Amino acid sequence: MGSRKMLMTTAMVALLALPLAACSSTAKVRTSRLCTAAGGTYNGATKTCNPGTPNTKTAMQICQAHGGVYDDVLDMCEMQGTK
Repeated sequence: MGSRKMLMTTAMVALLALPLAACSSTAKVRTSRLCTAAGGTYNGATKTCNPGTPNTKTAMQICQAHGGVYDDVLDMCEMQGTK
């Protein structure tokens, strides 16, 4: 009986948190996805994007070029969303 109550409580918290997460005005995108979407290849060890030309860019440079803020720990780019 105790585990059923715990499951219901967890489900209710998740359902209440979902609409709040949908209201976020920012988006986090993996820099590897930004790189590959631009036609490049991403090196996670050095955190650099090779666009196929001699001008390799760092993950931070890619993120900033898209108007985002780079998080080095998560290796993600946070950008403002539009509503």
